[in-house]
Amino acid sequence: MKKTIKSVMLIAAVAMFASCSSMTTPIAATSNPVGNKCGVASTTKILGIFGGSSNMGINKAAKLGGITQISHVDFVKKSFLGFLVQTYQTVVYGE
Repeated sequence: MKKTIKSVMLIAAVAMFASCSSMTTPIAATSNPVGNKCGVASTTKILGIFGGSSNMGINKAAKLGGITQISHVDFVKKSFLGFLVQTYQTVVYGE
């Protein structure tokens, strides 16, 4: 019985830390037509403290994608290993 309980606890712990989640949220839209270019500015944080960039804004994402007319903007948050590693992205679409 003790072996079964330990096995279940181990599986639950592994599932919690091995989980991956992703959430995409639309931030803004304009009347410009949807283009075929995409620019991404991202940052990664470990334990919510270490790492991270101070510039992951819309302007940087547009510049990285060579976009001068923005059609819409999304924000993406991805979590790996529970809360240990988190990636944040600003995604800009346009021409």
